[in-house]
Amino acid sequence: MSSTFPIFPVDLQAHSTFSDGTETPTELVEQAARLGIGVLAVTDHDSVLGVDEALAAGQRLGVRVLPAIEFSIASERKRDFLDINILGYGIRHKDLELQAILQRVMESRVEQKIRQVERLQSYGVIAPLDEVLALAGGVPGRPHIAQVALKHNPERFQSIDDVFRQFLAGDALNSVYVGRTFSLNLEDAIDLTHQAGGVAVLAHPGLYHRVQDMENALSRMVDAGLDGLEVRYPYAREKRRSVPIPAADELTAYFAAMAQQHNLLITAGSDYHGANKANRLGEAGLRWDEWQALCARCGW
Repeated sequence: MSSTFPIFPVDLQAHSTFSDGTETPTELVEQAARLGIGVLAVTDHDSVLGVDEALAAGQRLGVRVLPAIEFSIASERKRDFLDINILGYGIRHKDLELQAILQRVMESRVEQKIRQVERLQSYGVIAPLDEVLALAGGVPGRPHIAQVALKHNPERFQSIDDVFRQFLAGDALNSVYVGRTFSLNLEDAIDLTHQAGGVAVLAHPGLYHRVQDMENALSRMVDAGLDGLEVRYPYAREKRRSVPIPAADELTAYFAAMAQQHNLLITAGSDYHGANKANRLGEAGLRWDEWQALCARCGW
């Protein structure tokens, strides 16, 4: 498979159909193999259900799959922790406590999305709940709701982004956001990751435009046990933001300096979601020497 951008040999953020991606774990690993990616982390949101499938495909295709997850964290305005995601890498994905907590998170996520669909329907938007659940195949996300809404309301929406702008984004004029009945806070996610033998990394730090002071917020996260920072990310792909962001190279250099300042692990990934996002597999990640340095520090 040819590409128009350099491919990194290590991509530590990709999402499958077990959360809000459009490719199965097997398909993700197959694409990684075609692109020459040697290490891949499948980081589904609040789910490790696709890890075994990815590991089996990786063994067959010669791609090392790192067991991983992306935790959605409850926002805390007082601590300036808003819209934060924590990546857990190198976890024992069958850890019993991890599995029990993720079951509670999954049930809360499903309940939340059902309520969001109901609120969307109250605005006259046709979005059959059974189709949203069937499309997700696991835990539904907002992209699943947007796809179904776009399909049934072509006169109302021009694109998935349009559904987000009108209803699904947190700052939409008619936002259908509802909170969850159960969520992890920052310490919960970090402690759960450590208990399962992994390392906790702040995902795409340059995307948190609601965080007022990232340097101080990061210091508090480090005090809470944060292990690493996702330094390289395809920020240039982010077009839905309501505020401008610096160039990707500037953000990479800035967060690399912050990682060094706090002696944090450095990770990187494409945040690939298949057809649900413009990001391309392998367009952001680690060089091989960076991966070797990460392995050495983590004992992988």
